[in-house]
Amino acid sequence: MNPIDDDTLQAYVDGELDAPDAARIEAALAHDDVLARRVERARAVRARLRAAFDPVLDEPVPARLSALLQPPSAQAATPATRPVMPAGGHGATRRRTAHRRWFVPGAALAASVALLAVALWWWQPGGDLVRVQGGQSFAAGALTHALDEALASEPDAHAPIAIGLSFRSSDGRICRTFVLHTPPARAGLACHESAGWALPVLAAATAPEGSGELRQAASALPPEVQAAVDARLRGNVFDARQERAARDAGWR
Repeated sequence: MNPIDDDTLQAYVDGELDAPDAARIEAALAHDDVLARRVERARAVRARLRAAFDPVLDEPVPARLSALLQPPSAQAATPATRPVMPAGGHGATRRRTAHRRWFVPGAALAASVALLAVALWWWQPGGDLVRVQGGQSFAAGALTHALDEALASEPDAHAPIAIGLSFRSSDGRICRTFVLHTPPARAGLACHESAGWALPVLAAATAPEGSGELRQAASALPPEVQAAVDARLRGNVFDARQERAARDAGWR
């Protein structure tokens, strides 16, 4: 039997093959353990990508970003036509292969696109809240200042960024949760390292009502952020004295 290439295998995992080709793959899976493991790995990668990026893709793109990404001059210069494919199955096969060719390194590409999308989404007039360095998201601007200086034990009713938990993670870094109250309300986890406050997770949050301590207490963490905290927490969260001492030591 001819070997099954990565493009065809990924098309099978994505449900894009026609019935005869899909049946050929399924017949091979019945007696080819190596092929079955390849399918299992491809499905696992697809599941991780969907879990990580579907929430971002489902969110509406702000109008000001759409305007930046779609310059009128470029739209006018590009005709809205669909290339004509040759009749028969070969044209469809070539189109599918060209479409899937980028998927093999697709995890890295999707991660870069997601980081760009997060950085753009978090951009606010008056300064950036997120920067990207070496493929990793880091706090910037007002978010860095809040993580460096604000104490959960001394909440500011008028602050646009509220700090929640502070704790030392299982890898030794100090991590802090935060909620951005300015619409669109967002929440995240930041962990201190030499390059700054790394942001392993960012998520949509419910904007709380009220003010002062009530507003602070109502800043419930989204499930994604709470799961990230649970995965890293070693021991107990800092009390007021420990939090202040950590700040004085530069969060090290």
